This record gives sequence, C-alpha cells and structure tokens, in this order.
Amino acid sequence: MNNLAVRPAIVALSLCLLRMPAGYAARDTAHDAIEVRAFVNDACVIADEPYFVPVAANGDAADQAKFLPLLGIVIGKLAELFINHEIQASADRMKSGAARKDTHYAVRKQMNLYRVDFQPAPDLNINAKLGCMTIVAASFRPEPADCTADYVPKELTRESMGVPQNQWKTSRADDSIENQLRRANVCVTGKARAVYESRFEFSKDGTAYRLTDAGYHIESLLTTQDKGASRTTIYTLKISDPAASDQQEVLSSAWVDIGTVSAGSHSGGVKGDATPWLRVPPMSIEARRNYDGKTKIHQEVIGQIAALERALTRNQRVLASLDERIARAGSDVAEGLRQERLRVVVQNQAQAAELDARNGEYQDLPRAPLEFMPVTIEVAVTETESEKKARLALADIIGKNSNTFASAVGGAATSLLSKSASAADIKTESDPADSANDLVRTKDLYFDALIDAQTRTSDPAREDSQHRLIVARDEYNQARRSLGLEPIK
Repeated sequence: MNNLAVRPAIVALSLCLLRMPAGYAARDTAHDAIEVRAFVNDACVIADEPYFVPVAANGDAADQAKFLPLLGIVIGKLAELFINHEIQASADRMKSGAARKDTHYAVRKQMNLYRVDFQPAPDLNINAKLGCMTIVAASFRPEPADCTADYVPKELTRESMGVPQNQWKTSRADDSIENQLRRANVCVTGKARAVYESRFEFSKDGTAYRLTDAGYHIESLLTTQDKGASRTTIYTLKISDPAASDQQEVLSSAWVDIGTVSAGSHSGGVKGDATPWLRVPPMSIEARRNYDGKTKIHQEVIGQIAALERALTRNQRVLASLDERIARAGSDVAEGLRQERLRVVVQNQAQAAELDARNGEYQDLPRAPLEFMPVTIEVAVTETESEKKARLALADIIGKNSNTFASAVGGAATSLLSKSASAADIKTESDPADSANDLVRTKDLYFDALIDAQTRTSDPAREDSQHRLIVARDEYNQARRSLGLEPIK
C-alpha cells in the first residue's frame, strides 16, 4: 500500500523536473563546459586583426600594388600556451588543494623555455616568438577542430581607402569576437564568455619583460550569472620549474589587472608604463651545461669563423695603412715596410683559406633546432568582489608574500603591483658585468688569440702570441666556471 502511495509522488516530481525552464538547464550545462585556454603568437588575434583590401573590379594590377601593404595574412592555428610543436600537454590540472573558487585555470603545460637555432650561427633565445597572449574563456569544439575556412575577413570598404587609418571601416557582415577568433583557428561553440589580450614587451637586452593590457571583451562574468554584478579581474602567467619538488619553484610571474568589470564590458587596451618589469628566467646551471655539451662543436667552429673574419678585417686595415706609409717612406724604410706587407699578405691568404675550411665544416654539422630548460606554464583568470581580495588572490596565485599586497590596500592597484617586484627582478638595460656577457667577451678574445697563434708559423712574435693565448684561455675558463661550465683545455 505504501509503495502505491509513493509512486504517484515520484511521477509528479518527475513531471516537475521535465518542466524545468530550458534556459536554466542550458546555462548550467554551458557553465560546466566553460574552459580557459591561452594562446600566444607574435601578434594579437583580436587587437591586431588586419584589414583585407578588396579586389579591384577592373583587375588593375597597379591599383592592387598601391594597397599591397594593407593585405593581411591569415594566421595558422595558434597553439595553447606558445607553439604547438614546442609543447607537451601535462595531464594534471591544478591540484585541488591549490585551486581557488574565484579563479579559472588553463590546463598546465610543459615546454622548454630556451631554444637554439643554428642558422646562420648558434643563436640561443627564449623559445617561440612571444608577441601577444590571448586568453579565451568559452566552450570549445572537440579536437581536432578547424574553423579557419569559416572566418570572414575584415575587408576594407572602398570608401575607407582615401582616409586616415583610424577612420577605416569594414564591410563584413560578421564582426563578432567568435569570427575573429576563427582567424587563429580558435573554434568556440556559441558565444565566448570572455577574451583578454596582453602584449609581451621585452627590454633591449632581452633580460626583462612585462605584460601590458591589449584589450578585453567580456560577454559574461565567469564566477556569476548575475548580469548586474561586477568583479575586480586579474589574469596571471606563471612560469615554474617542474623538477624542483612537489611545491614547484616559481621562476617568474606576470600579471595584468584590468580593474572592475561587468557583463558586457569592452576595452581596447591601456597604454602606459604602470606594469612592472620582471626578469626573464635565466638559464639554469643544468640547462646551460646541457646546452654547452650539445653545441660544443658548433660553438668552437663558429667561434673560429668569427675570429677569422675579424682577423681578415684587421689585415685589410693593416695593408691599407702599410700602403700609405710605403708611399711616403724613403727607400730604406720602404723596403722594410714591403717585407712586413708581404708577411701580412701571406697571413691573410692562410687565414682566408682557413675560413673557407671552417665554413665548410660548419655546413656539415647537424643544424636541427634544440630546446633546453623544461618549465611549467600556468595561466589563470581571477574575479573577486573587491580590490583588496584581488590583491590577496594575486599574492596567493603567484606565490608572493600576501603581506606585501595587503599592507597597501588603500593605494592604487598599479602602484602596489609595481612595488611587488624587487629591484633584482627589474633589468631593462645591458649589464657589462653580467656573467653571460663576460662569457661572450672572453670567448671572442680566446678565439682571436687562438687564430693568431695558429697562423703565426714563422713570425718572431709567435712566442708572444702563445702567451696571449694562455692568458685568454684562463680568462675564458674563469667566465665558464662562474656559470657552472667545465673549463676548456
């Protein structure tokens, strides 16, 4: 009897659930499907979208050539967090204990921070061409996805061709953020919840960087469905050493504070120098040793090539000077100068032949790019209810001392964040005393001395050149030891 009584209640409850508003269910599903993905390339996807020039109706080639600089090139697929072939996805996400409820994290990735290319000579740089980071919060199409064919270009209207660039207009029908993302093969389902872009800026010597706001488009907040709500929003980029320990060592953290935003907020970016400079993580001792070991032969050969080129340049200057002196000198002095000129000519020929041999040797060496120093990359977007909570969240996410942020709650966010970087982290100009610069300087001196000693076969100054070689080798080895490298013999 009791079962019979319960059955109608279950049926009634089921009918109520079936009648639940479809929009509510859809919002929950969409909310659960939202992901945050980060993409980096040499240009911004949204802020730097190029104009396309319409094809001339009369096919006038000269008319098209006039507007050729305006032509945009469709970018290939941008990889999540730097470049696709340079990254291996890490299976784990943020540990549950470290994840914040007010923060959305991109999947953690591992990449090698440094890369060496061998064309035309060994060139060690930060891996990938970093220009702009685009963070997209949306539901994404399942991989593999390709939506570039659906991209509608930003075609320039003919009326805009004769006016300044800031007055240009497009004639396309679909000017949505979703369409602009397709240019980079970022394929979303429905509306993108939010898109944030920031530019990478590097110091002249490449030792410091910072992120600057390049604009944002917020369709709806990530932490609430309330259309009238507002949140203080920051996003962060964290680079960590995955090999350090379970508590990964943070090598560098960058951030952008876009202030208080709400659903429907848009911005074209903020210009200024409020964002702090941060030191680019230098190569670890282990990575530098690995680099030195794998490129040892390349460095030796290219070092000799560079030294031979410098020697040939000096020889030409010496010969030109001797010719002037011979023309002005008396017969006795002129004869001695001619003998010196002959010695320099013979040395020049020997060094030119050696240069040809070394160039051929370098061409025969393997020159496939190599990568060094694995790091973990992490991107996060945080929305908080107040500026104070935003600062504390930033301290928590990037691992800084929270007291640094909490102690100046009344100050402007930009000035507070600028103070969070210590003086050692800020380096915008070259430092002549830097160990890496010492290595380059002493290396050049060593190879100059080596080439000079090798090409002075019968010169009376051969003994002096051998002494200079010993001194230069000692200085070069001292610079190598300061960086944890093995000395050369």
